[in-house]
Amino acid sequence: MSDKTPSALYKYQALNKENREWIRKIFTRNEIYFASPKEFKDPFDCRVQSSFAASDDDWESYLESMLKNRHPGWHYDERQAATKQLVRSGWHEDSGAQQKIVHDTQEAIDRTGVYCISEVPDDILMWSQYADGHRGFCLQFSIVPKSFPFGEFLFKVKYTSSYPQISIVQDREELTKQILLTKSCRWEHEKEWRIIDLDKGKGVRIFPPEMLTGVIFGCEMPHEERQLLREWAKGRKIPLQFSQAMKKEKEFGLEMVKTIG
Repeated sequence: MSDKTPSALYKYQALNKENREWIRKIFTRNEIYFASPKEFKDPFDCRVQSSFAASDDDWESYLESMLKNRHPGWHYDERQAATKQLVRSGWHEDSGAQQKIVHDTQEAIDRTGVYCISEVPDDILMWSQYADGHRGFCLQFSIVPKSFPFGEFLFKVKYTSSYPQISIVQDREELTKQILLTKSCRWEHEKEWRIIDLDKGKGVRIFPPEMLTGVIFGCEMPHEERQLLREWAKGRKIPLQFSQAMKKEKEFGLEMVKTIG
């Protein structure tokens, strides 16, 4: 985790009939959901666009690792012989083989679990897109270095106008991070960070209860739904700070006003 990590990060949320039970568990069970990149709405996000240019030595290393995963029972000498034969035959230059490599790499990316959060709680576009047109809310998490799952697996997203320049044969973990942590500059306003789990994949995670420190109600969130969140939060050992997003009077923007209770 970078030393420049903010002390707090935010998660924009909607509240509706379909996700109400899941939202309740955030407050009552400290559960959050790590999504698969396949669930992201942006079709450009986390897509594999890699170069196949590499030396024979790099290809041998890549293919040896691939064969080790696919044929764990093979002896080392068998893998080495098969690897050298594949490189000599030009297997890795075949378009069909390259499509298969990209497909397998994309499947590995899609098996990763990702939790997306932001540096800012007042972006009007994110309130519109991710918080049901300002009718939802925003969670505030306190970020503690090396505290699972918000510490060692937390990374800042980079924004560019082109796909990251990566080689398909580079280190698997670094390749995965580059793909998961690079987005179009059109999304730069989100100031996004991602927690990525390369091992467990998508699904529910339990977070330390003290890390959820606040809730911001959207400027259009109905009163009864604000009260519902307060009710769910009553049993928490550490009280949450509730705030209300308010429209600024003279500009297109929001200000956060602390509320009582």
